Amino acid sequence: MRLEFSNKKIPEILSEFEDKNTFQWQNDIFDLMKKIDVKEGTVNFHYSREDNIYVSNFDPRFVNETFRSLNNFLGLKKGDSTLLNSSVLENEGEISLVQAIEGGFDLYCHEDSDKVKIPLTDEGQDEIGYALNYAYLTKTQIENSFEDLARIEKVAIESDYLSDDLINKLNEQTKTSFYQVFTANGFPIAVKKIDEIEYTVLDKIELSEDEKGNLVLNSPYEKESLNLYRQAVVSDDQRKFRWISGNECKLNGKDVVNLELIEEKLKSYIDYNYIVIAFPKKESTDDVISLVIESRFAEHVDIPKSELEPYEVPEQTFFIGDFPKSNDKAAIRAELIRLLKEANKNN
Repeated sequence: MRLEFSNKKIPEILSEFEDKNTFQWQNDIFDLMKKIDVKEGTVNFHYSREDNIYVSNFDPRFVNETFRSLNNFLGLKKGDSTLLNSSVLENEGEISLVQAIEGGFDLYCHEDSDKVKIPLTDEGQDEIGYALNYAYLTKTQIENSFEDLARIEKVAIESDYLSDDLINKLNEQTKTSFYQVFTANGFPIAVKKIDEIEYTVLDKIELSEDEKGNLVLNSPYEKESLNLYRQAVVSDDQRKFRWISGNECKLNGKDVVNLELIEEKLKSYIDYNYIVIAFPKKESTDDVISLVIESRFAEHVDIPKSELEPYEVPEQTFFIGDFPKSNDKAAIRAELIRLLKEANKNN
């Protein structure tokens, strides 16, 4: 099914399918198109959290302007061919449809699938070349469709994390440009090329931070701010941000500290199995650099403060039984913090 938003309005497209036998997945698309065409009330976006599906509502003016910003960042233009490969009852399908309507794209629609289905566009597909200008896909669809990605000029992936292995595989697809789109409550917030560190925030979205350094999103069209409860580093002009990595911490919402670099410096002074974390100071809510050592080692730790920067000197030391088994330092830190918090509750 092809929907030509490049030269037809929604009512014209809908009229073409009146009194025709259609599948339920097509009817779902038509129902969403009708809601968008009304331009009143709110626009819904689905999102999942802890295996539950929720629906968020946004002002249609906010949706229109933000999606125009997304399309502009991706360099898409009216008449480009794009793909809807997910149900519109899911987040990826909703975004694909709104992008096509707002950008005036020709949208090829397929039934929901975990594999990309390249449409027959009647444009000499027997020849090697692009079949589509653009597609908005899931990580699962990407992983199941590597052989087809070269037929798509630009691909956006809804994910705020891609493994190094997947990025390397995508970089081998030299004909295709890949982007990551970050969404909050189902709504696209920011976008970046997969090799970039910082996200660019879309129009009509303003960034701020709470007292703990967590990212907060605001919009002139929305009454309430959205706190993501995730620490981030925001650029000076507040148009870009990056997430705090697993080897970093933001002490009390301020200074970004690389915990792995501190551990490297401490190697000269500690022979034991240890790790550095950010943890609240005793009898305080302020996070400080803290040392965690296995309890079977001697308690005496001699770290010459004069050899380190002030922020590199651990302010407190904890002793624990066995360290969690993992090759991922960030995972070990997270588990140790959980265990220490649990121990504090029981004391």
